[in-house]
Amino acid sequence: MPEFLDVFGGRSDQDTRWSFDLDKRFNGAFGGINGGVLSAISVYVARQEAGRRASSIDSRYLRGFRPGAARVETNILNAGRTLTVIGVDIFDSEDRLCTHSTITLVEQSALAEELQQPNHAGPSQDLRAWEDGKRWRQPDGHDIPLIETFEPRALGGRDQETTTATKVLWHEAGTAAEAACIAADISVGPPVARAVRGRASTPNPDLSLRFCGSSDPGTHLIASCELQAIASGLASTRISVWNGGELLAVGVSTTTCLRI
Repeated sequence: MPEFLDVFGGRSDQDTRWSFDLDKRFNGAFGGINGGVLSAISVYVARQEAGRRASSIDSRYLRGFRPGAARVETNILNAGRTLTVIGVDIFDSEDRLCTHSTITLVEQSALAEELQQPNHAGPSQDLRAWEDGKRWRQPDGHDIPLIETFEPRALGGRDQETTTATKVLWHEAGTAAEAACIAADISVGPPVARAVRGRASTPNPDLSLRFCGSSDPGTHLIASCELQAIASGLASTRISVWNGGELLAVGVSTTTCLRI
């Protein structure tokens, strides 16, 4: 399998200026590159700049990113002995700022690595296996390229929660956080869409994750997203991302329920 940069057409020059060539196959339901892909790129670049382990990301999707060349700029907000905080901005080919992320990274040698308290809950035992999951279908009259690219599959759900498995397109050590971003963002849509049932358009303009695990991702990740509430057109969701039985990330996202 290719590595992360190969999948997303990424490269950097000697001045560590980063660029990516993002293909239409990463487009989501609203005509632009999936937000999780942009968050994954933000984490990857921040990790390379800091040489540290990512502990969190807060992304704001300011405008849709149409397929094409992406320019990435970084701003080191703080570089301490334990924590580094980096702002990452992604611009499109027209030099418009499309995504802003803040990533916190930690110096692994400063941590008491002997302290371990794994999450014992794990994904629901009632879920279908990846190979038995229900493949997402293209909606009538629409084309969502990421469905063919990431092969999201519904594994099950209950009440306001839906669990989705998402294919990992690369194989590279240390990229668990990047893969979690994509799985998390793709998982946000189903529980909100099910509640809204065609009465509104439902883009999510943000994603916040805290990275719990660091095992290298396998062929797919599992993300459970639970709708917490819809209040006057704003939906709030809670997300958990799993690599097999290991909890990789927890987070939240907002969905704007827009008038059609």
